[in-house]
Amino acid sequence: MANIATLIKNEIRKETEKAVRDNLRPLLKDLQAERIRVQDLERQVNALTKQINKVGAEKATAPQVRNAFRSSVVGDLRKQHHLSQGSLAGLLGVGLNTVWLWEKGRTRPRVKQQEGLDEIANLSAPQLKRRLTAAGIKEGKSKPGRKPGSTKAVLAAKKAKKKPVKKTSKKRVSAKKVTRKRKTSQK
Repeated sequence: MANIATLIKNEIRKETEKAVRDNLRPLLKDLQAERIRVQDLERQVNALTKQINKVGAEKATAPQVRNAFRSSVVGDLRKQHHLSQGSLAGLLGVGLNTVWLWEKGRTRPRVKQQEGLDEIANLSAPQLKRRLTAAGIKEGKSKPGRKPGSTKAVLAAKKAKKKPVKKTSKKRVSAKKVTRKRKTSQK
């Protein structure tokens, strides 16, 4: 009986291995086809990457517009070139308050203004000086620390409001002087 049991075990093992091989053949063919497909996709990715690098190199030479605007950029740019808010506003063709609002982060420059900021950032000192004189703007900071709307007239008006108005007081006239004036006027 031991021989029969061994024979049956061997026969079962052979049949099982045959069934596994028969089931694996189509899977191995599918695996080989997928490997070929992956290789083709890798070639396509490499070709597209080369195209992107070529286009990226061309775009790098063109001026780029920033997508994300930070308010500190305007202040840093002004400090770097020693410009007042008014001078920067004059160069960009915007108002003084607009530059102030950009620095405070309350508003954002439009695309054209952002391109102007990028241009100014890339200028050297002599180029900036020429552009300032062409725009009729005195270079440098005129009065550091001034806020928009703080002209001399506005400051003088504020000081005038703070000063107390002196009242002109009538002099007290003594009773004797009043009676003397009446007597002299009656005569």
